[in-house]
Amino acid sequence: MKISTKQKMENRRAILDAAVDLMIEKGFRAMSMRAVARKAGIGDATIYNYFPTKESLIHGYYLEALETAADSLERVEDYDSFTLRERLQVLFETMLEGYLADREFVDETFSSVFFRPVPAGKGMRAIRARFLEIVKEQFEAAVESGELPDMMLKELVYHCIWDYFVAVTLYWLRDDSEQFSNTTVFIDKSLDLGYAMLKAGVLDKVTGLASFLFKSHVLSRIEVLMDERDTFSKLKEEFMGHAAER
Repeated sequence: MKISTKQKMENRRAILDAAVDLMIEKGFRAMSMRAVARKAGIGDATIYNYFPTKESLIHGYYLEALETAADSLERVEDYDSFTLRERLQVLFETMLEGYLADREFVDETFSSVFFRPVPAGKGMRAIRARFLEIVKEQFEAAVESGELPDMMLKELVYHCIWDYFVAVTLYWLRDDSEQFSNTTVFIDKSLDLGYAMLKAGVLDKVTGLASFLFKSHVLSRIEVLMDERDTFSKLKEEFMGHAAER
């Protein structure tokens, strides 16, 4: 039976909600796809049209949370007038607010998703790619408005912010302060520092200094070594020629 896009989205949401509840109640190993399907009110086989495995259910949750946060950003009043620092703060706080109702589930699954001992799978790569895409949009807006200078190693900065987001979430999961005030302070202070470094172009300066040192010391050494190699080759040729004459 053909169903509408809206119904598909509702089914997907119902499946994820059911998975979160059952994961908290039974744990990952004891939770079955059939139990999730029945709790979500869909057919036992239909669930596989949305999520083929239990792992994909977890990845689906985090991707859905990211998309929800991205949608929320677009509805923030005067969001376009925010600085990059303010945009990133809103992004992180919106993500954590989205996790709050499911904190027990996030605590159970976050490390296993974001700290796998093997290279990231397709589900994890999709989450990271979408996060980097959102961050890239924020940076491009800041550069276009003249708020930030353009940078040479933008992709590296985006990935650092991804790592920072993972660290913030882990900190929040261990934060037992009232209303997670310690996490708020942590985000405030660390974003202040990171933003100041970006504004000052510290990364480009460090890169420029590294390039200068490489050219000044490594390349010059290579030239010296090449000269010494040529000298050695000439001496070797002279010695071999002398030996042949004897």
